[in-house]
Amino acid sequence: MDNEKISLSAQWKTWGRLAVPSLFLLGVIYCEELFLKLYCFRALTVEGAFFTFLFTVPVALLLGLLCGSLSSGRGRILLVLCTGLVSLWIGTQLVYFHMFKTFLSLFSLTKMAMVAKSFGETAVGNVLASWFPISVMAAPTVLAWIFRARLVPDGPDAGKGRRLRWAAMAAAVQLVSMGLVLLCGGGVLSLRYIYYRTASPELEVQNFGVFTQTQLEISRVLFGIKPDSPDISTEPEPDKAPPDLEPTLPPEDDPPPSREDVFRPEVIPGYHTLPIGFDALIAGEEDEGLKSAHLWFSQRTPTPENLWTGYFEGKNLVWIVAEGFSTLAMDPQRTPTLWKLSHQGFVFDNFYTPLWGLSTSDGEYVTTTGLIPKPGVWSYSLSSENYMPFALGRQFRKEGYKTYAFHNYLYNYYDRDKSHPNMGYDYYALGQGLELESGDSFPPSDLEMMEKIVPMFVNEDKFSVYCLTVSGHLTYTLDTNAMSVRHWDAVEDLPYSQEVRCYLACQLELELAMESLLRQLEEAGRLDDTVIVLSADHYPYGLTDEQYSELLGHEVDPVFEIFQNTLILWSGDMEGTAVHVDKYCSSLDVMPTLSNLFGLDYDSRLIMGSDILSGEDPLVIFANYSFINREGYYNSITDQFTRWDGEEPDLEAVAGMVAEVQNRVAYSGTILDTDYYRLVLEHAGMIGP
Repeated sequence: MDNEKISLSAQWKTWGRLAVPSLFLLGVIYCEELFLKLYCFRALTVEGAFFTFLFTVPVALLLGLLCGSLSSGRGRILLVLCTGLVSLWIGTQLVYFHMFKTFLSLFSLTKMAMVAKSFGETAVGNVLASWFPISVMAAPTVLAWIFRARLVPDGPDAGKGRRLRWAAMAAAVQLVSMGLVLLCGGGVLSLRYIYYRTASPELEVQNFGVFTQTQLEISRVLFGIKPDSPDISTEPEPDKAPPDLEPTLPPEDDPPPSREDVFRPEVIPGYHTLPIGFDALIAGEEDEGLKSAHLWFSQRTPTPENLWTGYFEGKNLVWIVAEGFSTLAMDPQRTPTLWKLSHQGFVFDNFYTPLWGLSTSDGEYVTTTGLIPKPGVWSYSLSSENYMPFALGRQFRKEGYKTYAFHNYLYNYYDRDKSHPNMGYDYYALGQGLELESGDSFPPSDLEMMEKIVPMFVNEDKFSVYCLTVSGHLTYTLDTNAMSVRHWDAVEDLPYSQEVRCYLACQLELELAMESLLRQLEEAGRLDDTVIVLSADHYPYGLTDEQYSELLGHEVDPVFEIFQNTLILWSGDMEGTAVHVDKYCSSLDVMPTLSNLFGLDYDSRLIMGSDILSGEDPLVIFANYSFINREGYYNSITDQFTRWDGEEPDLEAVAGMVAEVQNRVAYSGTILDTDYYRLVLEHAGMIGP
C-alpha cells in the first residue's frame, strides 16, 4: 500500500510538472480574453465565452508543456516569459483596438518600426491613458514571478511518452473545438461560416478569441480567403453580350439639372466591359482557384452606362481623400467652403466610409481602386507590384493628362512611394519633392500643402491630381495636435468636450485648404473646367463613441450610423446646382463612379464597387460583413436583417447577400494575390502603358 502511495505521489509530481503551468496559463489567457471582449465590445456572448475557452485550452497545454519539459529553474523563467508575452499580445491588441477600432495584424507588426518612428509619442500617450487595462494585463506576469516555484514544482522529468501524450491531448482538443464549430451552422452568418469562410478579425475575436484570430490570420495570409465558389463543374457558356435595352435619352434642349433635383437612374445602351474572353480563360485554366475566379467574374452583371456617362469628359480632376473627415465637422459658418461644396453639385444623401483594418491606407485603397483590402496585409503596398490598369492616374495619363499625387506627410509611409507611382502618378510628399514649414510639427498643414502644390499643376493643359491630407489626424488634444492649437480660438467656446473641440479645430485647416484650392483655380481661370472630389479615409475614430455622440446630439449607432459621411462631387460649372442621389453607397463606389462620369474605359465586373449613378443595386459593405442594400440592413454582430418596410426578411435571400459580400472580399484578395488584372488583360492582348 505504501509503495502504491509513493507511486501515485510520484506520478502526480510528474504530471504536475505539466498540469500546473498549463492550468495557470489557461486561467491567465482565458481571463484576459474575456476582459478584452468586455473592454473592446462592451458585451460578452455565451457562444463567444464557450468557444474562446475551448480554443484557449490547446494554447495553454502547449505552453505548459514547454515550461514543464525543462528543468525547474529554466521552466520557471520560461513560465514568467510566456505569461508576459501572452499578456503583451492580448494587451497590445486591446490598446490598438482602443486607438484604431481594429486589431493589429502580424504583417503590420513587421512594419512597427515605421509606425513607431512616426507616431511613437501618440502611442505612448494612448498607453498611458489606458493605464487600467494595462495594469490588468500586467498583473498575471507579476503573479507568475511571485509564485513561480509553485507553478513549476520540483519533481522528476515528465518523460518523452508523457510529453507526447500531452501534445496529443492539445491537438485533440483543437480538433474537437473545430468540429464543434462545424456543427454551429445556424443563422445567416453562423459560427461555422465565421470560422471557415469569412475574413473578419472583429467577429473572430468576439467569437473565438485573440489567439484563434491570429491563427486564422496566418492561414489567410498563407492560403488566401476561401470564396463561396460558383459551380465550375459545368461547361462555361460563351461570353454573352449584354441584353438590348431601350434608350431613354434627354431632349436635346434639356436644361442642366436645377437645385434640389433628385437623381433617378435611367439606362441607356452600353455596358462598362472590356472584351476579356472569360470562356477561353476558364477552358484553359488548370488552377481551380483561378478557374473559380474567372467563372465568378464572368457571371457578374456588368454596370450599364447611364445619362451621366461622360458628363465630365475632358475636364480636370482634383481628388482628395481627407484624413478623419466627417460630415459632423462641417458648419455653414465655420466651414463655408466645405459646406457649399457638399450641398451643391452631386449630393449623396446616404454615403458611408467604412473602417477597414489598416485605417488610412486601406481607406485610400478602397476609394482609389474600388477593391476591398485583404485582411492582415498592407493591400496598397502589395498592389505596387501589380498591374493596376483601372487606376485613374493610369487612365488619365493615357488620355494625355499630367497626373500628380501629393501627401503632406512622409513620402514612404505605408510604402506610398511605391503604390502611388504604380497607380500612374508623379508622387510628391515630405522627403520627396515637397517641403513644408509645418513639416516639423504634427500634423502638418493642409493649407500650406495646397498653396505649394496648386501652382505645380494649375497651368497644365489637362491635369488629374490625387491628394491625401493629414491635418485631421488623431490625436485630438492641445498637447499633440498642432492644427488644433492653431485653430483653438475658433472652437474654444463651443459646447463640447476638449477632444471634440480639438477635432473640429484641426478640420478647419482642411477648410482653409479647400478655400485656397478654389481661389487659385478661379484666379487661373480653371475652376469651371475642374471637378473637385472629396471623401474621408475613415470616420474620426480618434474620438470615442461618447465623444462622437456629442456632435450627433444623441448616442451613436456604432454598427452603421458612425460610418455615415459625406462625398463631395462638384465642378465649377455646377455652382448653384444640387443633384440629390438617395442611393445607398460607400467609398468603394467612388472610383467606378468617377470612371463613368469621365467616360473612361473599365470593366465593371472586375471592380467590387459600382457606379453610384447607374441603376445597379446598392450594396454598402462593412469590414465585419454587415451590409446595407435596397431592402434593408444586416447586422453581423446580431446576425439579423432588418427590412426598411418592417416586413419579415427572406432569410435565403439574406444568406445569398452574405455570400455575395464574402465573394467580393475573397475575390478582391484574388486580384491582389495573383496580379489578376495583368493575367486577364494579357490574355486579351490589352496590356497598356
